[in-house]
Amino acid sequence: MNLSWSFYQIWNESIEQGRPQRVLEPRNKIWASELGGAFIDRFLKMKGVAPSNPPNPRSLRKFEAGNIWEAIIGFVLMRAGILQNKQEYLTYQYEGSFPVNGKLDYIAGGKPDYDKAVFTIVQEFDWLPEFISRAMQNIVEKLKGQFPNGLPEIILEVKSCSSYMFEQYEAKQTGSRQHKLQAFHYLKAKPMKEAHIVYISKDDARLLEVGVFNPSSIEQEYQEDIQKITNYLTKDEQPPLEKPIVFDIDTGRFIANWKVGYSNYLTMIYHIENQMVFDNLYKPKATKWNRVLGRIKADKNLTQNNIQAIKEIEKEGFDIDELLKTFAGKQEDDEV
Repeated sequence: MNLSWSFYQIWNESIEQGRPQRVLEPRNKIWASELGGAFIDRFLKMKGVAPSNPPNPRSLRKFEAGNIWEAIIGFVLMRAGILQNKQEYLTYQYEGSFPVNGKLDYIAGGKPDYDKAVFTIVQEFDWLPEFISRAMQNIVEKLKGQFPNGLPEIILEVKSCSSYMFEQYEAKQTGSRQHKLQAFHYLKAKPMKEAHIVYISKDDARLLEVGVFNPSSIEQEYQEDIQKITNYLTKDEQPPLEKPIVFDIDTGRFIANWKVGYSNYLTMIYHIENQMVFDNLYKPKATKWNRVLGRIKADKNLTQNNIQAIKEIEKEGFDIDELLKTFAGKQEDDEV
């Protein structure tokens, strides 16, 4: 039976075609969202090199799904009476380095009229989904009880993620290095003392906030990152490629390097067709290397395959003894 018309087709096409693609041109300014990313990718983008692996339709839809959650947070802040500013464009530049530009998501705080906020939510926004209206009212009531004289103003940077990544952030009670550098840029440029990265699990609407502060030790990372990419561009010196497998200090395990798998230049510089091919190549190898470390840590006998894996690890420049100090993997009995 043929459908008379298709809403899903209109929806998908609208999202995929509705976002204008930025034309890559040579530039000497850094986007705040690029901080902490792979230097090789950033170098090529800033040189205006066309990507071999541009975002596919699924990636674009995931990006827009993040924008939907960001908009919902903004709407809640506005109706609660604590939204002070949004999408403010901020630039900061150290002497001798390229400028960093970016737009913060929200500034929230101040002294709202709590009673007016509740009245507005109940009387004027009954068309909202019930759970959002209920959440708004609860937020206002809690703020009224905890901060009767108003709230300090802070920057909120909203990031949506899968439940898997959300649980990683929640377990570590920290955000990604990239997100912290981006949030710090807004603090430095504004200037302000405190920013919160707000993580939203797209699967179940859980929220987590991670604080970033100014001043803090993150400024050293921020400045070094800026200076490093500035030097590469100024000298016209292409940065080294990323390693396909890295040891993640936060989790204490080998992981397939997402900076390679998600590279817009994956085919051009790594000669890998797409992310799926990358995952199939390197995720099993990372698992194998973790298993070997687990056997060594458990003082188990090593097979010939184990010994071969150790040689692979050492060939990539890793020190087994140093890795074992922070390795947090589970004991594995399977041979590799």
